[in-house]
Amino acid sequence: MTLVDEGHPGARAVKVWTLQQLDRAAVVPGRVPKSAVQWQRAVANKAELSAGLYERVGGAWGWFDRAAWTDADWAGWANRDNHHLFLGLVEGEICGYVELDQQGPEVEVAFFGLLAEFIGQGLGGWLLSAGLREAWLLPGVERVWVHTCELDAPTALANYQARGLVICDVAIEWRLPLVQGG
Repeated sequence: MTLVDEGHPGARAVKVWTLQQLDRAAVVPGRVPKSAVQWQRAVANKAELSAGLYERVGGAWGWFDRAAWTDADWAGWANRDNHHLFLGLVEGEICGYVELDQQGPEVEVAFFGLLAEFIGQGLGGWLLSAGLREAWLLPGVERVWVHTCELDAPTALANYQARGLVICDVAIEWRLPLVQGG
C-alpha cells in the first residue's frame, strides 16, 4: 500500500500505533520457544539480508514503501553505523529478524518479523524481547520505540505490549492498494 492523503479516491484509513519503552527494566521476556533458537548479529551482507528479509517477511503484511529501493538504497540504509541487524535462527535457517535504527538517545525497532513458515511456533515473543534487550545495550539509549498498524500480523500489537512496550500515540494514515505491475 502507498501512503497518501485522505483525498485520494480509493484510499483506506489505517490505524497506526506508536509504542515505546523508557526503561530497560520494562522489557518482558518472551517464553522460551520449543525450537532451539540462536540469536546472531549480522555483520556481513547486511544490505542484502535487510532487503531480502523486508521482502520475505513484509510482503504478506503490505510492506511496500521500500519495494522500489535499489541496491544502493539498501546499502545506504544497512551500512550505517547506527543500523543494527539481528537474526533468529532455527537449525541454522533464518526464522525472523529485528532491525534497529539508533537515532541519538532513541532506538527505533525499524523492522521486526518472522518468516511465514515460522509463524505460530512461539518464536515471536522471544525474538522481539531479544531485539529489545539489544536496543537497550546500545550506548546512551533513553527510549526504544516502534510503529505497528492494523495491516501487520494480527498478533503484532499484543506482542509489543506483552514485551513491555506502551502505546504513546495512535494515528490514522491513508493508503492506496499497491497496483501490481506498476
